[in-house]
This record gives sequence, C-alpha cells and structure tokens, in this order.
Amino acid sequence: MYKRQGLPGDVEEQRALLLSYGLFREHDLHVPVGSLSAGQSRRLALARLLARPADLLLLDEPANHLALGLLEQLEEALAQWPGAVVVVSHDRALRDRFVGRRCEIRAGRALVTQGSEALAG
Repeated sequence: MYKRQGLPGDVEEQRALLLSYGLFREHDLHVPVGSLSAGQSRRLALARLLARPADLLLLDEPANHLALGLLEQLEEALAQWPGAVVVVSHDRALRDRFVGRRCEIRAGRALVTQGSEALAG
C-alpha cells in the first residue's frame, strides 16, 4: 500500500500554506504533479523550499529561465520569507528590487549596503 509522504498536517493546512505564498491559485492545487507545466513545476519546487522550516535559504541564479510573472511571484514569496536569504544572481533588475541587506563581491572585496542603496564601485 502507498504511504502518503509530505509535510505534516492535514490537507487544509497544507492547502492554506501553499496559497499563502502567492505562487498558486486554488484551481492549481488539483493538478497532478506529473501534469504540471514547467512554470508550475518551478513554483512547486520553490513552495517546497519555503514550506520546510529553515533559517537560511540559498538560491543560485533563481531568475534564470523564469517568465516575468513567475519572477515577480518569486520576489513576492521571498519578501515573505522569515529567515535569511542568500541570492547569487547576475540579474540586475532582481538585485535592484531587493530590499534587504546586500553584499556584493567585487575584485575580492565585500561591499555591504542596506536595500537598494547604490553599491560603491
């Protein structure tokens, strides 16, 4: 017999958690995982990361291959993340919209600023 695996809690708690991230609409929750589009699969992967208790979220080039709408949803979900987020990205627009503490490595030196302040060159 198949044993259900996943997050603890009942189905309604899990549904509410997924919807709280803003990555899914109600009707998306009824689509079988094997039938998800590429964008929906990326949303699910992000939701799985967000749903697990952790103090630190590491993302390497999270904006690669994302449609604009999904990138905006990613940014909104990350803004709700209660822990620390480390994002490695070459996407200037993503970096410019980031509002937390920033550290940029240039010529072997770390430059730290708050939010969207301009980094020293």
